[in-house]
Amino acid sequence: MAEQNYIIGSYQFVDDTREAIKKLRDAGFEDVQLFSPLPNHDLEDEMFHGKKRSPVRRCTLLGALTGCFGAFLFTSWMSIDYPIRTSAKSLVSFPAFVIIAFECTILLGAIFTLLGMGHFSRIPNILQNPVHRPEFTNNMFGLAVRVPRDRNSEVEDIFESTQAEKTEVHSER
Repeated sequence: MAEQNYIIGSYQFVDDTREAIKKLRDAGFEDVQLFSPLPNHDLEDEMFHGKKRSPVRRCTLLGALTGCFGAFLFTSWMSIDYPIRTSAKSLVSFPAFVIIAFECTILLGAIFTLLGMGHFSRIPNILQNPVHRPEFTNNMFGLAVRVPRDRNSEVEDIFESTQAEKTEVHSER
């Protein structure tokens, strides 16, 4: 396996960062990390252009369906197990269970969403990210590209052509 490096570029402007992301994607580099001091939709759209959407929405759907079906199952089972006759209604009366099913749908949908977000965003991040720089949280945008050592110059040329303020190489051990 070829040894790999991280090439880290620091940018002051959003437009330069977006242009660098586009050039890196066009050159075929897939393992790119973006660091930004503030949320920026243009950078996010450029980073995830053509990639599949987040799987967190499937977690939400799974939680909501589990809550809905589980609530109907639970309330039906309780009505049969502990029968209380009210006028001429049947024991299993689904219109009475809709409110409980709705509440359980919302509750489990929200819980599964939080768990999915935690899982897919790798929170908590126990390992320190070796390419993060303190200036990326203050006033600079950063791009880190993981490349084989023989392609270092190609990434450095892209960073230079897009007016990177600083470019550095971080060797991976």
